[in-house]
Amino acid sequence: MQRLRTRPRQPEAHPLTIDLAIAETALTDLIELEQFGYGRFNYRDHRPYAIDPFSGIWIEGPYLLAFRQSITTPEEASAYLVRLHSLSEALQDTRRRLIADRAAGIYLPRDLARETQERLGQLTSDDPSALGLLATTVEALMRDVPDLESAEREMMLELVGNEVDLVLRPAYMDLITTLSETSDDFANQAGIWALPDGTTLFGDVLEAANGVAVNRDELHQRLNSLTETQKRLLEALLTIPPAAEGEEAPIAPTALSDRLAWFNAAMAEPATETSDALNVPSDGVLESLAPLPVWDRVRMAADDPSQGLAWQIYADLLSESPYSAWGPGEDLPNHRQILEFPAIQDAIRWYIWDQSEVEISPVDRAARAQVSLIQRGLATIDTGLHLERWTLSEATSYMVNMTGLDEDIARQLALSVMAQPGFHAATAIARERIGTLSERAQAVLANRYVELDFQRALLISGPRPLPLLERDIEAWYADLLSN
Repeated sequence: MQRLRTRPRQPEAHPLTIDLAIAETALTDLIELEQFGYGRFNYRDHRPYAIDPFSGIWIEGPYLLAFRQSITTPEEASAYLVRLHSLSEALQDTRRRLIADRAAGIYLPRDLARETQERLGQLTSDDPSALGLLATTVEALMRDVPDLESAEREMMLELVGNEVDLVLRPAYMDLITTLSETSDDFANQAGIWALPDGTTLFGDVLEAANGVAVNRDELHQRLNSLTETQKRLLEALLTIPPAAEGEEAPIAPTALSDRLAWFNAAMAEPATETSDALNVPSDGVLESLAPLPVWDRVRMAADDPSQGLAWQIYADLLSESPYSAWGPGEDLPNHRQILEFPAIQDAIRWYIWDQSEVEISPVDRAARAQVSLIQRGLATIDTGLHLERWTLSEATSYMVNMTGLDEDIARQLALSVMAQPGFHAATAIARERIGTLSERAQAVLANRYVELDFQRALLISGPRPLPLLERDIEAWYADLLSN
């Protein structure tokens, strides 16, 4: 921060000036969040707890070592051992954070704690696809490494086996023991509002995610209203044409989940082959515990193949070109690459998804409408849990009733929202602002407005705080008007 503030000044319109301003904003917000003393915060995730069921080194570490670590040289084999040992040290650090949080009166919500304990129990079980997979995977990876003598390979495998059995597994058991010892202090309340300065922290997370202060008054009511509006839009699509001329369509069920099933059954088309990407991961422990994005979990719960395919398209939009390459043939500078604004990034892609025009079937159209409904539902239970003092049961019921999702997946989504307060609300706030910017640009430019040019102006400088994004859009249409 000191280096940023003492840097040589460039003209205000210089790209470097803008990039460094974004970096300074993000650093300032991060420092303020860290001062609350909760769990951990970084540039990507605003998560207040030292451990939760859906993220963290406790599961990301084993998964990356088992499925993302290549070993093609003796040096990489040695690096694997170093990373494996570092994982044990990171687990001990997580345990120390739990103890420090407890001493500071920061207690993990009971529902999150139980889910985490259950997953840790699966990971430390005797199942060979759990921690034992680390040893069997490295054996397979080392088998064809050139320049690695048989004796060296055997020694490496023995070291890995000992590290897993004698160091890593005990580190996990220590973590489980610490969670058990703090069980009496687990918070019965689901939301962050129950923690010291929790409501203030929620507001600061929203501000850090969007780069602008957010008025929390009536925020929940506003998000709930948007969800209800989107639900009515979806319900309007769930109509079946009359069977014959002059006949009325049958009356749709009342519950949205029943109505979706009724509509999908009536409008079903002949089955077609679906992408391999729609397959659910194997039942191995490590793979089943691996962190999954919200849309992967939703997609796997789809009742209808067309519904699942529509959600797969949305998930692909989150990772595929051109939306992962922000500049036209240019990379963002290094300091911008680590200073991410994931809520704004998701909001931009959500907006582009809503604006995309493709020829789709009625079932696809309904599934696409449900994407936005689920997004808005997640934002509403975010404020419901963390500001309005909802329970996990209330949040789950809301998702079931408002979005038509199955109760099991609704509960999983509610738990993930509980573990990451502010993210989905921030995404919905940014999406609403982007929609307003689009409407303003259309009003100013009239028939000169081109949707793809507006999207290019959104994307060209990468995810950045909303005030800077708004300034870029205003500069874009001002330049068009002056030309």
